[in-house]
Amino acid sequence: MSEEENEERRDWSELPPELLHLIAKKFPDLTDFIRLRAVCSSWSSSAPLSDPPQQFPWLLELFQREYSCTLRRRQRFYALSSGETLTIPLKNKKLNMYSFIHGGVYSGYLPFNDSRESTFSFFNPLTRDSFSLPPTRRTIRSPWMVWTGTDPIRTRCIIVVDRNLWIWNEMGEWALYDPRSNQWVENEGYFYQCCYWHDMFFSTRVHEPTQVFDAHSKELLHEIPPPEIESRENWYGKGSISHLLRKSYLVVSSGVILRVIWHHDVYGINKKPIEESVFYIYRLDLERANHKSCWVRIGDIGDQIIFLGEMNGFSMTARPNSGFREGCIYFIDSSTNKPYMYDILAGTVEKVPCPFKRCTWFLPGL
Repeated sequence: MSEEENEERRDWSELPPELLHLIAKKFPDLTDFIRLRAVCSSWSSSAPLSDPPQQFPWLLELFQREYSCTLRRRQRFYALSSGETLTIPLKNKKLNMYSFIHGGVYSGYLPFNDSRESTFSFFNPLTRDSFSLPPTRRTIRSPWMVWTGTDPIRTRCIIVVDRNLWIWNEMGEWALYDPRSNQWVENEGYFYQCCYWHDMFFSTRVHEPTQVFDAHSKELLHEIPPPEIESRENWYGKGSISHLLRKSYLVVSSGVILRVIWHHDVYGINKKPIEESVFYIYRLDLERANHKSCWVRIGDIGDQIIFLGEMNGFSMTARPNSGFREGCIYFIDSSTNKPYMYDILAGTVEKVPCPFKRCTWFLPGL
């Protein structure tokens, strides 16, 4: 019997389950994982939904509406690993596309805000799973989300930050929802770029100290001076660089907190193209023994990849065939909502291929 005849007679459904499981865990894109499960029942059982491969972000198409962005009922996503554009119907009649919370990077669920009821709802476009949170004490009119954990319903605490865009001094409120207690913890303060890590809430602004709170008791634990590049002397003094520091992000990366500073001249006659952006990265050393907490400059992030949205970001470990390069920062230009990549070691910026006019990052999940 020839090799071709052997190939035709082979029963692919009898591949060892442990081999199929290893193959499934290598997929960089959920669409391939879903297609593998659809081949036959034995392949489906070897690749359970409860154990999907690590996923890398898709680009979520946004649509401009007055001063913010919204979604559509037939929502489009773009997967960089495959170059495929996916159209997924958002089949939930209760969702108001105009109440979509724009301004962050999204993980698994798309968030929506009902300001009249002071409630938030979440919708997974892949599984069509949805859930709502209980009302907050006060109306949060300009929210964005800080996500933690992997499952919003069972193991994730959700931080909602009120940006209060119309208030000059940016006095806002953060509210932490803990699914274990089904309650909110709310606190007022000056909040801009934030993250949540080990039951602590971190908040900072360009040239301001980083405040660290106990997320449950609201106690202020630390107040950490900004890096020298963001000091008030550099900000207001001779040779001020205030017009060059565009944003300062807080990102949890491989078990540490990073402060990622975006340096880009966007004002005046010397306005630079986005390709001339530069990023500075600092690692937070929390207080140990007699040493005060401080920011330490680092030159690279190893095998990590940082993703930045308009207001927040996250980090992932690089993998082959994912469509993303290790040691790089993938960011969204908030003036155009277009994606770019900054190579930290080379100091160069490249456009990220994208078929959409406006977009942001969405991390798909099952």
